[in-house]
Amino acid sequence: MAGWLAEIVRSEGGRVSFERFMELALYHPVHGYYTRQIATIGRAGDFSTAITISDSLIQGIASWVKAERKALAMRKAEIIELGGGTGRMASGILRTFKPWESLRYQIVDLSGTLRKIQERELRGRPVVWAETVETALRNAEGCAILISNEFVDAFPCRRFELTPQGWREIFFALQGDLWKEEYVHTCEAPASSALDVMFGTGQRIEVCHSYREWLGRSLRLLARGSLLTIDYGGTPEEIYNRRPGGTMRAFFRHQRIEGMGIYLRPGRQDLTADVNFVDVQRWGKECGLETVQLVTQAEFIRRWTDQKSRGRVLADQFVADPHGMGSAFKVLHQARRG
Repeated sequence: MAGWLAEIVRSEGGRVSFERFMELALYHPVHGYYTRQIATIGRAGDFSTAITISDSLIQGIASWVKAERKALAMRKAEIIELGGGTGRMASGILRTFKPWESLRYQIVDLSGTLRKIQERELRGRPVVWAETVETALRNAEGCAILISNEFVDAFPCRRFELTPQGWREIFFALQGDLWKEEYVHTCEAPASSALDVMFGTGQRIEVCHSYREWLGRSLRLLARGSLLTIDYGGTPEEIYNRRPGGTMRAFFRHQRIEGMGIYLRPGRQDLTADVNFVDVQRWGKECGLETVQLVTQAEFIRRWTDQKSRGRVLADQFVADPHGMGSAFKVLHQARRG
């Protein structure tokens, strides 16, 4: 286990919640995976996304953005991408706009490494980088179209296990030189639909409470607009079916790692969990966002891409496969009409 992490845990009492561990592993300013260690996304990195695999999803998002601009009667297209990845989605969307069309494309990304990759990919294109979503929304005067791909799954999660005594939160403790998980009773459980499901004893779940807090804090400046969220996940019943250990896993050089292996290499491997879209919709409603539509990625691509260009290559077929990636990923459209 990394010495820097042990030092922090000792300074915080020798025990931290899993959420805190994940926050440090991914976002520590010096050692965090996203802030410092990630090299790229795709074949040369630790994991791939639909955006790095195929153009069909990008084409679908671009078509949706243009339709949403009309629906919102926006004279200037104000687009905010949350987590810009390698810049490939921004590049693909911007190619669909004519030179004379009025638009502003902003990217919000915490990763300095990925931002450098984005700047190279998007050199010469009308892109602005904003430090926070609040800054981007101020630039857009409160009216914008926000899009994200595999953004929510990168938020630190709280983890719980159903014991004979009820739900207990999982903490990560350091005793001497040994690390171990501990179960802690929490007086105030987070608001999550997963805690209401009748699971068997031993079931583990994740609750992305940090995303709920982010929504409430970041979107208060959105007076009118839409939010498109693309990620892997579903209902609690779907994502935890035959997965008693929960959905938390690590990715290191395209290897999927589960169990205690997720604690190895903190800051050097990605950590992620399936998105509970029931929670995401409920939390959005708390912030004044209404659900317009929730569909699979396959359905979204089928609706928003040109049939003639769809599925020409195996990569397009892979991301739209209704029995694979196309169904594992969901596309959620939420809106605040003002």
